[in-house]
Amino acid sequence: MSAFVVDPLFTQLQAIAFVGFLLFGVAVQFVFSPRRRAVMGNAKFGLASAMVAAPGIAGVTLVRGAYRAGYLAEGRGFLEANLRSIVWMSGFIFLSQMAVRFLPPMSWLSRDLANAGKAVWGARLNRWMGRA
Repeated sequence: MSAFVVDPLFTQLQAIAFVGFLLFGVAVQFVFSPRRRAVMGNAKFGLASAMVAAPGIAGVTLVRGAYRAGYLAEGRGFLEANLRSIVWMSGFIFLSQMAVRFLPPMSWLSRDLANAGKAVWGARLNRWMGRA
């Protein structure tokens, strides 16, 4: 029982929560970022927002939930299961964010989203400073 590795237990509720949170996050970005959407286009903006948001949401809902359930099924205590699952979640989020940032084609989308944000803020600052 001292082993750190355990078989994760994925449930259907975790998948539903992942999809729900991801759709909610992308919808909020879609509604409240009209200028970035105009720069990138609706479809590309939605896809890029989903790619950037997916690692964090998947890490919390899928990975942490599955490992927490696996540790609890193994007989670990509540606190130990939560703390051990945080390690798996953190590692997954770090590695998947690196993949989104540096591996094509995901890196192209995240770069385009960042460039759209820079263009919007640059235009906004120029307008505020009277340089528009």
